[in-house]
Amino acid sequence: MTAMNRAAHVAAELSRDTGYISTTVHIDPTKWSSRRRNIIVGALNSGLASCGSDTAYFIDALTQAYGARVQSMSKWNKSFTTQCIKEEEVDNLVAYTCVWIRLKFSRVHHVYNYQNSYLERFLDIVERGGIPESIPAPEIKSSEQGPFIKKYLKSDAETIQLRQNLAQKIAQGETLTITVKAR
Repeated sequence: MTAMNRAAHVAAELSRDTGYISTTVHIDPTKWSSRRRNIIVGALNSGLASCGSDTAYFIDALTQAYGARVQSMSKWNKSFTTQCIKEEEVDNLVAYTCVWIRLKFSRVHHVYNYQNSYLERFLDIVERGGIPESIPAPEIKSSEQGPFIKKYLKSDAETIQLRQNLAQKIAQGETLTITVKAR
């Protein structure tokens, strides 16, 4: 969700400077609509942000600032973030995805487009022995995506605790303070 105030635009412009080191951001969740708060808290509790792309991006950025991740899955983002996948399941998901892509390409004469190019790059990375940062999600019905994704998501105690603590702060209306550092 794009900020609607001048201060956000000033901060964005300052962050482009070569001398930029960090920015401290304070967020008041009591100013959010109840719908937005419910979407964000729901995503934190489940580990899956299945909402509009701007909101999903915000949720992921927010959780990263607190040391966790939430898997975003939206109409425009149909891939798994490798950091969100259980370490013991990454190889299984990569293998499953490679088989799915090869089957997809064998059945149909595929044309060059962005999606097919992305799938080819994924196969190339895997064939060279790399682990990609993102793994394409298979083409399955929207109603089946959530259950499919959830079986692969990290569910270790530390990850769950970080997300639950953040959800609790939001539910209690605490001001969130985040420092974003230059990379």
